[in-house]
Amino acid sequence: MKKTARERSTTSWSRLRGQLGSALPLHPADQLEVLLRVEKQTPADEPMLSALIAVNDSSPARLYQQLLDRVGRGRSEPGWWQAEVHRLHQLW
Repeated sequence: MKKTARERSTTSWSRLRGQLGSALPLHPADQLEVLLRVEKQTPADEPMLSALIAVNDSSPARLYQQLLDRVGRGRSEPGWWQAEVHRLHQLW
């Protein structure tokens, strides 16, 4: 996902699965656990790389909101996801 951030892009679960093959779990609960591990060290004031997993490059993957809820970063204001993606692109 760091490469995706450097490319100022987003990715999808299907693209990640193509890159990682069977290393990426298929079940959403397992995918959420993977995201939790990825974001374990992300400081609370920084955007999470998981924001780059999108649906049709226009909205966050459903698991992203679940991830935000699990780590206590729930968001509901308009444009929050786009702002997170923009911040990631600036950081990387």
